[in-house]
Amino acid sequence: MIRNRFTQPRVWYINQCMQPSQVIEQQPRIVSLLGRLKSSPPGCLLLEGGSSLERKNLALYWAMSLNCSLVNGPCLECKTCIQTGQEVFRDLIYLDPEEKLGIDQIRELRPIFSQKPHIKWRIIIIAEAQLLNAESANALLKSLEEPCPGNSFVLLTPQRQSLFPTLVSRSFTLSLSCQPQVRLDQEAKESFLALMHFIRTGQGFISSSAGKGSFSSGQAGIILSRCRQEIISGALNQDRDNPFSLLSAPERHSISRILQRAEQSLNFKVRPDLVVEWLAVNLWKTMSSGER
Repeated sequence: MIRNRFTQPRVWYINQCMQPSQVIEQQPRIVSLLGRLKSSPPGCLLLEGGSSLERKNLALYWAMSLNCSLVNGPCLECKTCIQTGQEVFRDLIYLDPEEKLGIDQIRELRPIFSQKPHIKWRIIIIAEAQLLNAESANALLKSLEEPCPGNSFVLLTPQRQSLFPTLVSRSFTLSLSCQPQVRLDQEAKESFLALMHFIRTGQGFISSSAGKGSFSSGQAGIILSRCRQEIISGALNQDRDNPFSLLSAPERHSISRILQRAEQSLNFKVRPDLVVEWLAVNLWKTMSSGER
C-alpha cells in the first residue's frame, strides 16, 4: 500500500489481516463474479451492500486476483497475495474520505494514477465513498473519465444511492448479499423505537437513555447496525414510517458521516451511552434542519 499523510487506514483495521476463507464463505456469488471480471477488468468497480469489512476484504480479494502470479488465482499464499492482504503491496492505494480526503489530495495523487503499475494492476480503493464531498467526487471523476491502462478503481459504499450519480454511472456495480436484519431483544427494541421517535420529534430519548451504563458496547453497536439497515430499507421501499425514507444524496451523505463517526467512537472505547446520546442528537439535528 502507498502510504502518506492522507491514506492511512482506519484504526480498527490496523493489524487486522484479511481472512480470505471468510470472504469466500460470506459472499460466494460476488467472489465468482469477480473471477469472471478478471479477463476484462472494469476501470471502476463499485461494491455496495454487506458490511464495511466485507466490502473492504472483497476489494483486497479483487486486488489479489488481478496481481497474483497464478493464472487461476488468487492463490492467497504468494508474496503478492500476502502483501495485499496486509495492505503493504506497492500497487495498492487505500483512501478513506473520513481522513479528510479532499480535492487537493486527489490532485496530488493524479500523477500516480497516470503512471503504469509496478507489477500488473494498480488498485485504488476508496472506502466509504459516500462520504466524498462534491469537489472531491468531481476531481475523482476526471481520473475515471481518463483512465490510465493498468489502473482499477474500487468504490465501497453501503448503497449506491448515497453516491453522486456521475460516479455510479461510470462504475460496474456489484451488490453484496444483504445481511440478515439485526434482531433486537425487547430492551434494545424499545431503545431503538425511542431513538426513531426522537429523530422525528426531538423528544423523549435523551431523558430516558441518559446515565452511565445505560448501554453496553454491544447494544450500541446493534443500534448503529439497525440504523444502517433502516437507511437502506428507506431508500429501497420509501416507507413513510421510516424516518430515513426519501433522503436526498446530500442528506444520506450527512447521515452516513454521523454513523461512521459513532462507529469510530465505539472502536475507540468511548462510553457507549455517550456515543448513543451523541448519535441521537446529531441525527435529530440533521433530519430536522433545512440544509441537512
